[in-house]
Amino acid sequence: MSRARCAPILFLIALVLWTWHVPAVQAQAGRVTIEGQVVNATPDGGSVEGTVVVLHREAASVHDHVETLVDPDGQFGFEAVEVDNQATYGVSVTYQGALFGVDLDLDLTAGDPAPVSLTVYDVVQGDEVLSVSSASLLYAQTDVPSRRVVALEIVKIANRSDRAYVPGPEPMDVLRFGLPPGAQELSVDTQLAGGDFIQVDRGFALVATVPPGEHEVLFRYSFPYSGTEAVVNKSFRYGAEHLRVLAPEGLMQLSSPDLDGPERVDIGGRRYDLLQATGLPRGASVSLELTGLTVSTLADRLGDRMGSTRFEYVAPVGLGVFMALLIAYALVSRLRRRGEADDPVG
Repeated sequence: MSRARCAPILFLIALVLWTWHVPAVQAQAGRVTIEGQVVNATPDGGSVEGTVVVLHREAASVHDHVETLVDPDGQFGFEAVEVDNQATYGVSVTYQGALFGVDLDLDLTAGDPAPVSLTVYDVVQGDEVLSVSSASLLYAQTDVPSRRVVALEIVKIANRSDRAYVPGPEPMDVLRFGLPPGAQELSVDTQLAGGDFIQVDRGFALVATVPPGEHEVLFRYSFPYSGTEAVVNKSFRYGAEHLRVLAPEGLMQLSSPDLDGPERVDIGGRRYDLLQATGLPRGASVSLELTGLTVSTLADRLGDRMGSTRFEYVAPVGLGVFMALLIAYALVSRLRRRGEADDPVG
């Protein structure tokens, strides 16, 4: 056979070998290794050896997981993990009945990710380790035709112990939050692992692990009012180091026999009435009086409400932005008062 005739045949053989080899290379490039370590941060805490670590994969049509065990040194690994660019990945571990984990944010598109560190704690069921470092309540708007007030709250739950809180076996042994009578349209947002909420008497509860540190719980709801006023009695199961209650100027008049104020403040370019208190003990209760609420007229009830803004569609992130402005205002006010105390002449 001449060299001229061999060339096409050799080319075809090379092409077949190349098309067979490329998918194998691509498949290898689409697999990664995920390694990490589980560390118990509770002093003299228990061993994590044998604990089950779970790798989660979430996509539109895929919800699966793979498990592995922690070795005596706290190490774990997942080998040959197939990468799906349309999926998200995360790692979690359940230790002593408490869920600890990394959000579904592992980036596997650039190859093997950096080692994953999972911190666990020995657990405690008594809620005496929990407190509230700050609680903020915003009466955002009234729905006049239905005579309902829309409220947004953000609570910072603090666990200053070296153990993770987990709900106990009794119905009351859960992370509880109170709501006014007739509350509806409840939505809850939190970054606490396994933070599912359930309706309970006079409010809702989070079935979640609370590790040491501060953790935000944001929730929104509406409640009814009669005539032009409403009285809200709020209890604070875990107390509150700082409490702030706000309403936009002109929406209503706020007052309380248990809180300081009201005072008029400017937050983010808008005026608000503010009530506040510090050092509320566990189990404290305060009474809030909302007066000057608008009563719907016949025209309100019969008119077209399609153009009105409904706060039932406000995402909790909106409350987070507002509360960030509120925290900035509180810090500025605190620094101003401190400066005035240091310079009484001025």
